Amino acid sequence: MNALDAINSKKSLAAICLMMVISLGTLQIQPILGGAFIDQLGLPLNAIGAIFAAELIAMAVACGACAMLMASVDRRRFALIALLMLVLGNLASAQLHSQGLLLICRMICGVSGGAVMAVVYATAALRTSKDSTFAVINIGNLLWGMLLVSSMPLILKSYGVAGAFYLLAIASALAIAGYWRVPRNYPEAHRAASGSVRPFGLTSILLLMLFALLFFGHSALWVYQERIGKSIGLEPQQIGGILGGSILAGALGAALAGLIGRRLGLLVPQLLSFGTALIATLIMVYGDTPVAFAVTACLIHAVWFFSLPYLLSMAAELDSSGRLAGLGNAAIFVGQGLGPFGAALVVGEGHFRAVGWLAASAYLTALVISCLLVMRFRRDTKTCAGALSPQSA
Repeated sequence: MNALDAINSKKSLAAICLMMVISLGTLQIQPILGGAFIDQLGLPLNAIGAIFAAELIAMAVACGACAMLMASVDRRRFALIALLMLVLGNLASAQLHSQGLLLICRMICGVSGGAVMAVVYATAALRTSKDSTFAVINIGNLLWGMLLVSSMPLILKSYGVAGAFYLLAIASALAIAGYWRVPRNYPEAHRAASGSVRPFGLTSILLLMLFALLFFGHSALWVYQERIGKSIGLEPQQIGGILGGSILAGALGAALAGLIGRRLGLLVPQLLSFGTALIATLIMVYGDTPVAFAVTACLIHAVWFFSLPYLLSMAAELDSSGRLAGLGNAAIFVGQGLGPFGAALVVGEGHFRAVGWLAASAYLTALVISCLLVMRFRRDTKTCAGALSPQSA
């Protein structure tokens, strides 16, 4: 089996999916884990935003920096070192519970998780079916997240915050088993084909902005969803079940994107996703009922992950080396990190409607940018079609 056949194999896809899901750190359990930081560790409300923002921004910086190295480093060794760091960072987080030390531990996990992500996206960018690849990766992320979110209330009740971090450490250790499926080097055939491509022009900048806005809007609300549910009288187990169900809805959204492919083009999925997320966000913070909370939580996740595979496949088509996909992932975590930070500034003592308007503003801006992005992407991919042979836009 040659290098490209190996990259396109199901076993390689399973390996990078496994690496990807554990590299996300606390991302998918932030609402529930944040509540435990307050209730079990006695940390203040605004500490949630600071700790999670530090982890996600560290992840973004590391992913962006490492993405630029992926064409020249031994990716397999790089992945192994990052996975080992992730195990150690989670073990330290289980033991050190002061605000300052916990923030440092999560930053270490953010750096190592970002490095793992850079390897994953650089490998995924080499696969032939990019839309399907990124859809499967996102489905894996969401199914893992559903398992975590649904089980986390019980884990926190039985084993406390330390138990949550021990679980993440064990998962990180298991992911090491698949690191050898990562190709060591960037194939020379792809290097020659992409040599004339300019992946970092205005089109790429717009794409990176869209990644950041999508995740800024979601994370600003996501990190306080546990508190929103509690404010309308829901029990922790009910909130965990709803948020777990919302993650399953996200997996269905990603699966739908993989099935539809480019049949709707590229613009319609973005308009549908950002527009629906905008409306659902405002309904959640103004609804004040369990039904509104449950329906909008699921709807936001579904359209969020319906949009994401299209953005990632555009990045991979513009640059097959994986640099742009890696930078896109870095932009994701810039947005994911700035979202809780921005939300912490406006939430005060529980002003969740202000958080909703902050998220809605991000989605509205994204709606405008998506129109210009798709127009430029179609032009750019036609220009470099001979060199890259992209999928039909």
